[in-house]
Amino acid sequence: MIRVVVALALVGTAAPAFGGEESKRFLGTSQLYDISVPVRSMQAMRFAGVVRQRYDFSCGSAALATLLRMYGDPHDEIAAFRGMWAEGDRAQIRKLGFSLLDMQRYLKARGIAGNGYKVSLDAIRQAGVPGIALINRQGYRHFVIIQGVRNGEVLVADPSLGLRVEQQDRFQEQWNGVLFVLDSAVPRGKAVFNQPARWAAYPRSPFSRAAGALDQQSLQLAMPGYGEF
Repeated sequence: MIRVVVALALVGTAAPAFGGEESKRFLGTSQLYDISVPVRSMQAMRFAGVVRQRYDFSCGSAALATLLRMYGDPHDEIAAFRGMWAEGDRAQIRKLGFSLLDMQRYLKARGIAGNGYKVSLDAIRQAGVPGIALINRQGYRHFVIIQGVRNGEVLVADPSLGLRVEQQDRFQEQWNGVLFVLDSAVPRGKAVFNQPARWAAYPRSPFSRAAGALDQQSLQLAMPGYGEF
């Protein structure tokens, strides 16, 4: 919450001239208002509803915690991390990090059915349930949650970047086609998938998608030289 003081001033209001003599009357008013404005940072907005990973290797536990929260289970990353560590192959985890199998074992110990399916993005849209996907982003394997698919776009809850939207074809290039979902409480999953409020929470550019954002190299090339502003 931030307190803002706003000053309003009215100046330069001219009065009519009389008897051929030009006369101007300037009126000035000032009012102060004490306003309480709720403020949220862009980072807080991006991670609303997304459990942020604390470590480079903990995207799996953060992704699982995010998915469980969507189903009404108030999980955090540490609880998921410790649970999967206790139930998983520790030697394998030390070497490669958590896997979907570790997630399945952890959920089974909690009485929750979770399974991986080879599906397409169109099939996910038709099924209408969220799930965890493993993507390969520039050689880095990373778990994210698919929270919606519509109009050629994918709504992604990313433990490292927060909520984001990707073009469907671009996401397809990074994804191995496997989606890990909770087979328990399917109606709940359908209720939280493709939520308009989640799509609206993602800040969009005022330009159309066809315009395309410039990459960092292009932005550097577009820098004006000294004195060219």
